[in-house]
Amino acid sequence: MMTEAELGSPTGPGRGRRSSRHGSRVLGCEPVQRGEGIVPAAQAPSTVAQQAATPPAPSASGPQSHSLMPLLFEPYLRRALRQCGRRASAPGADDMTWGHLRREARVMLPQLAIELASGTWQPGPIRDVRLPTYTGKEMHTFIPTVRDRLVHRALRNALEPVLEASAFRDWVSGFRPRRNRITSLRQAAGYSRAGFRWVADLDVASVSEGATIDEVIDWHAEHIHDGTFLARLRTALAAMPSPIAPGSGLAPMLINLRLSQVDKRVSGLRVVRFADNYVAFARTREDAQEAFYTISDALLQLRLRPNEAKSRIRDDANVEDLFLIGG
Repeated sequence: MMTEAELGSPTGPGRGRRSSRHGSRVLGCEPVQRGEGIVPAAQAPSTVAQQAATPPAPSASGPQSHSLMPLLFEPYLRRALRQCGRRASAPGADDMTWGHLRREARVMLPQLAIELASGTWQPGPIRDVRLPTYTGKEMHTFIPTVRDRLVHRALRNALEPVLEASAFRDWVSGFRPRRNRITSLRQAAGYSRAGFRWVADLDVASVSEGATIDEVIDWHAEHIHDGTFLARLRTALAAMPSPIAPGSGLAPMLINLRLSQVDKRVSGLRVVRFADNYVAFARTREDAQEAFYTISDALLQLRLRPNEAKSRIRDDANVEDLFLIGG
């Protein structure tokens, strides 16, 4: 057994205890910030292996988009399946249900991941239906198969963080995580309290119509730099009657991306957008009218126009009356 002298005196400095000696006790390992009388830990430079294992510092520009294809691997498809399964929805043209897909997931998801990685994935047929809405109108909807809706969800999961960081503005709500009508009302109330009581209220007509696939891919390419991933997105959109057709899991995000092109042109206004409804605030009727024309011109550049029945100039509008579905 080792003696007390060999082990060191029990009254001597131990780990974390004060020492009467100042400075580092290990030659060449001075602390970055010297604490008087505190025994420092050895501070050696990191090795190559340690440096390789250290994650890079987060970019100030937000999530990086140079390689999004790994986000279509099997684990991410499983996550997308869990998300899709939280809502009840009808089967597509092949009559496959979410229950069937979940039962076959052990076989189908690895195969789907291989198809997406290799570029052999091809969407299935589209089911064309008309659905009643709570405003009393019918909405022409195009329902993909549940397998394709799963891919849409995985694509959106990969795209959304990048677009949230670089494409969508703080004054835009609707079809976005944790941003709803209440968010827009709070922003509008701030302008109203500041004395901007005249309102240019514009609802965009047929916002999901008229866009081409090339346009949609170009909008994404401003923020996404993975050509293979954009090719998979193009394949998904080409299966729909139009890129932003209702029924696709991508449509809500694509509406925001389309209108983000308008947002660039009107960012100098005191404006709030909820979904496809722009509301600009001004102190005078003349300024509100000018804002109305500015937003209308920006829409025209995207081949869009205001909904004449819902768009108007308002005086002293009650904030709680803004951003209503019925106008």
